[in-house]
Amino acid sequence: MSRVRCMFAAVRRRVGRRGITLIEVVNVLALTCIIVAVGMYIVARILRHAKTGEVAGSLNAIASSAAAYYDTSDSGQPVGTQPESAKAMRHFPPSSRASVPPSMADVRGRRYQSALADWSGSPWAELRFSIPQPQYYAYSFESQGSGPNARATAIAQGDLDADGILSRYAVSVAPDETLHAKVSPTVERENPEE
Repeated sequence: MSRVRCMFAAVRRRVGRRGITLIEVVNVLALTCIIVAVGMYIVARILRHAKTGEVAGSLNAIASSAAAYYDTSDSGQPVGTQPESAKAMRHFPPSSRASVPPSMADVRGRRYQSALADWSGSPWAELRFSIPQPQYYAYSFESQGSGPNARATAIAQGDLDADGILSRYAVSVAPDETLHAKVSPTVERENPEE
């Protein structure tokens, strides 16, 4: 037993006197740089995904409001109108003339703080939609047709990394065979990593 202790003591003395070599220092620095680079990439990706969380919630809110608007848009028909005729007149709010904000430069790599006046026009007033907090995306709304041929799309575009390549998200709304508007369960994505 004492022989084993002597061997361990000798190994400890040799390691303690040896010191650290330059190769070991370089290896530690290289490993540290790799870990930091991977960590920065992961953090940037998490931040980008957090910013795109705004899109999903806002587009679904716009699409849901458009569906509710469509389902009640025939309520102003004259008394005695047949239900089938009234449903044939269902429609979505009109398309937006410009996005909010109107210029993509306002959301290129930064947030835009909209005012209530930005959301006071059509279709935002009919949809009862606004974003009170700063936003990373420009929102617009497109609609066409009436009755069973009506279609609407809520659109968000942005440039999170300010490289000039836009990411685009869209959620569509269309009536089903019973002329009740249904929101698409999927969000269409173009260049989502931009």
